[in-house]
Amino acid sequence: MMAGSRQRRIGGRKVVSTWAAVVALACALAAVAQAQVVAVVGGTVVPVSGPRIQNGTVLIEGERITAVGADVQVPAGARVIDASGKFVYPGMIDAWSRVGLREIGSVLGGNDLEEVGDFNPAIATVVAVNPNSDLIPVTRVNGVTTALSVPSGGRISGVGTVIDLDGWTPAEMTRVPLALLVVSYPPLERTAGRGGFSGARRRLSDEEFARRARRQVRELEEYFERAKSYAERRARNAVPEIDRQMEAMVLAMRGEMPVGFSANTSPEIMAAVRLGERFGLSTVIVGGRQAWRVADSLAARGVPVILGSVLSTPGRDDPFDAIYAQPGVLARAGVTFAFSTGDAANARNLPYHAAIATAHGLDPDTALRALTLWPARILGIDDEVGSIEQGKVANLFIADGDPLDVRTTVEQVFVRGRAIEMSTRHTKLYERFRTRPAAGHP
Repeated sequence: MMAGSRQRRIGGRKVVSTWAAVVALACALAAVAQAQVVAVVGGTVVPVSGPRIQNGTVLIEGERITAVGADVQVPAGARVIDASGKFVYPGMIDAWSRVGLREIGSVLGGNDLEEVGDFNPAIATVVAVNPNSDLIPVTRVNGVTTALSVPSGGRISGVGTVIDLDGWTPAEMTRVPLALLVVSYPPLERTAGRGGFSGARRRLSDEEFARRARRQVRELEEYFERAKSYAERRARNAVPEIDRQMEAMVLAMRGEMPVGFSANTSPEIMAAVRLGERFGLSTVIVGGRQAWRVADSLAARGVPVILGSVLSTPGRDDPFDAIYAQPGVLARAGVTFAFSTGDAANARNLPYHAAIATAHGLDPDTALRALTLWPARILGIDDEVGSIEQGKVANLFIADGDPLDVRTTVEQVFVRGRAIEMSTRHTKLYERFRTRPAAGHP
């Protein structure tokens, strides 16, 4: 990444297995330290994967949910949390964020997002996450317990990491170390995402812009061709010397790691989909501002979408409500999608992206799935998180209302079964200035 970056070049199965072992050990130690049984009783449990449970009980032992239902027996000695009149939800998942990688955007040393060069698949955020970021507790106290933290820059930026928002070290936080390959599909149209033209594009003639687009697409295709050839030779043990960059592409070329193509216009989206089909990739569209235009095609191909910010304005040629109404359009077409913030400082606002969509036609239950179970499914972690079910990790929260309502207060968050301290830099500043002495006080 930048000078002094903590990121390292990582590729291949060896790193996956090594990090899996480290994470497993950290989780095992945490489970031993938290053997106490916790029972959340009396609330309305919203599993997401099934109907709501009135006066339900969620039993947590270590980091796992051991029972869910209306008739669960609470064992003697359990710590009981009374959630009467409250709601119990699965933790929300920010499916595309910079959490742990960016602290203060205007301060260079607070950003660890990118590396120079166009093709950097061996860059991985797994060792760049800052567990001490003040933005992590700010985010999780609003019910966001998991995030995909991704790099940026270049044509292939690197590999994103799925983290749970609690832990002393990156290893303790990591759920999936090498979760998704980040690729930016070249822009095929002059219109910028929000209408108008970017400064770089405005200086190019139409012919120059088209020529550059063709060149960038060709370079990307050639890179995937090289990666495909390398992966095939690697499978036959016919690689005389390990290429770290190509090694990092192997999981993606085998379809064992999803590839997130950042693409916004409908031509770019479909071009990325066709590229994924050509190479047998597990394709995910990211951003997808005009995914609504090709919703039926995406649904027919089973291509999911990680939406960019819903709290933004449409392109110059799109309807005024295109961004806000898009989630509802995708849902009706049968496209699996997830909400995201693409941010760190504003990751806490994740549920309000879904709230805007519900005001423009998205079913509220579907909105909740797109904050929990669907991003888990897209990222391949739905067997662990995304819903409140027996055997899953206890990432959940208790709230006094609907999390999509800005007036709702999240009263307690659990990450991997641990009750999180609900104070943050924001709450501490609020308490400090709330008790400010009156004017004239000595």
